[in-house]
Amino acid sequence: MRFVLFALLAACGVPSAGPSWPSIVTIAGKNAETYGYRDGVGVDALFAGPEGLAYDAKRNALYVADPANHVLRRIDLASMEVTTLAGVGEKAGATDGTAALLNWPRAVVLHPKEDALYFTDTGNRTIRRLDLSTLEVTTPFGTAGKSGTADGVGPDARFGTSSPFMFWSGGLALDAEADQLYVADSANQTLRVMDLRTRAVTTLIGKARVAGYRDGTADEATLNKPTGLALDGRGGLYVGDANSLTVRRVDLAARTITTVGGKAPVDTNTFCEVISPTLPPECAWVDGAATESRYRFPFDLLPRGERGLFVVDAHNNVIRELDFATNTVSTVAGVQRTILDDFPHASTESTASEPGTFWHPTHAAFRPPNTLYVADRAANCIRQVELR
Repeated sequence: MRFVLFALLAACGVPSAGPSWPSIVTIAGKNAETYGYRDGVGVDALFAGPEGLAYDAKRNALYVADPANHVLRRIDLASMEVTTLAGVGEKAGATDGTAALLNWPRAVVLHPKEDALYFTDTGNRTIRRLDLSTLEVTTPFGTAGKSGTADGVGPDARFGTSSPFMFWSGGLALDAEADQLYVADSANQTLRVMDLRTRAVTTLIGKARVAGYRDGTADEATLNKPTGLALDGRGGLYVGDANSLTVRRVDLAARTITTVGGKAPVDTNTFCEVISPTLPPECAWVDGAATESRYRFPFDLLPRGERGLFVVDAHNNVIRELDFATNTVSTVAGVQRTILDDFPHASTESTASEPGTFWHPTHAAFRPPNTLYVADRAANCIRQVELR
């Protein structure tokens, strides 16, 4: 309705304050079916399905996980220069050091007190760390090539599965004050927590390798491809439970989980991924009261301060916001289009007459007060969104 109203006002010569949709522009990568690996400035750089993002206020920089290229990149937001920080482009491996090799890094989180990035190196089934001062990579959690669900200390912990088609996609969330790092072990259907001081890894919620949808205590709850994570600063950890099409909240003190939005399919084997032969009716796009909202693969979550959190609704091609004060969900960027494939596609920039679009956005990073950076995976680029 707002788009129609704007067009009518413009046609009648009525002055307008401008579009009611946010500005969406491409800042790095080609925004095309073209993908590859190349450092450079802005759209001269090349990515191959970029995913995890982290914003560094101190350096005015954005960190990008470029999984298919097996590297971590940095975008200088003043110059828009893209450089590779870790990994050797298009070469997978598991070596540590300043000439490290990575294997399908997907999620990243910045630890400002350590001046370091933690990231899921999913092809190696490990959690690794990049020191931003020395650019040295270490592997504090897990052992490359060894998968599983075992809790343990440091290299004795296990993540993911042995299947080459099950690189776990789950996100990370950091409590920097408590030195606690949370990870969604998507392939194992669990949430894990890592103590950065002792290196101990424990399972917080979920039954290992049991896909399901059940709220309740840690002993009884089940998950179905948990992905995005976001701490709310009030003792809660929000979870994008992608295949159950829901956003859920873990009470960290009580170790219980409840659903705050979306509706899970009755059959846990039907979901909204493009490989699913049948899309359940719960797979939809509905704003409004959080309890009545509907999603089509809520993939990444990120806090918006105390106000609420953003949800990257990947297969609806939109960014949503959950407002804590009103307990409502709204679409804040993008135009809803249902994902029908996972092939490269170009997205569109916003103009005075048309809102901008995404194609399979996966992750986002927030720069207060109103700027979002979005990994537009199928468009092989990074977008900047100025919210209204």
